[in-house]
Amino acid sequence: MTIPQLRDTLRRRAIRMQVGGFRPPDSPSASWFGRVNLALPGESWPTMDGRAMHALCQINATELPFRPAGLEDVELVTVFVGPSELPDETPNGVSWCLRAYPRLNALVPLAAAATGSRIRAFPMRPEVVENDFPCMDDVSIPLPAGVEDRYEELFPNAGGVKLGGWPTLVQGEVDWGRRAKADAPRYVFQVDSVEKAGWSWGDRGVGYFGRGTAPGRTAEWALSWQCY
Repeated sequence: MTIPQLRDTLRRRAIRMQVGGFRPPDSPSASWFGRVNLALPGESWPTMDGRAMHALCQINATELPFRPAGLEDVELVTVFVGPSELPDETPNGVSWCLRAYPRLNALVPLAAAATGSRIRAFPMRPEVVENDFPCMDDVSIPLPAGVEDRYEELFPNAGGVKLGGWPTLVQGEVDWGRRAKADAPRYVFQVDSVEKAGWSWGDRGVGYFGRGTAPGRTAEWALSWQCY
């Protein structure tokens, strides 16, 4: 396989969210890093061990240029993380919380909780990445001779807060841990470390969010993260 053929085979479209750098929108349904504004009526701010979790992000899928795989039936995603330690492989709602809503018009303002979070809030807006390529650990087909030494140059992977495309790997393929067998999660989006917002997954790591693909498990979400 030639390099152009390999590029055509591996390329995926992605959406990278610009974090800050523009005037915050007025709409409570806008995408934010470090802020969550909406929930279902009667739904409260999530807690862990009796303490309010930190708001990590809110993503409005209706404002995206296209709907990445796994978000076709979702209009808003909100993500929270535990208040005192980074999330682990516990199920959704224990040390982290992802809420995926199919309809924006069903949501109401969520009363803010005093979390003591050091994550600084910034609005986000989408930009399309036409050609996102996998990190080499995610390539399952043979590479042409001499490509490995130039792989990152020839097949760049887009980092950042990203929907769709390929995950930005730090330590190898994404390991969904105990969720892998029951739910068969598939990568949907990632939340990178954002220095100006005061957020990091360990040492400059990346958090990956996957949605279940096993029969009857498409409402289940999984989290894995890697760092240097």
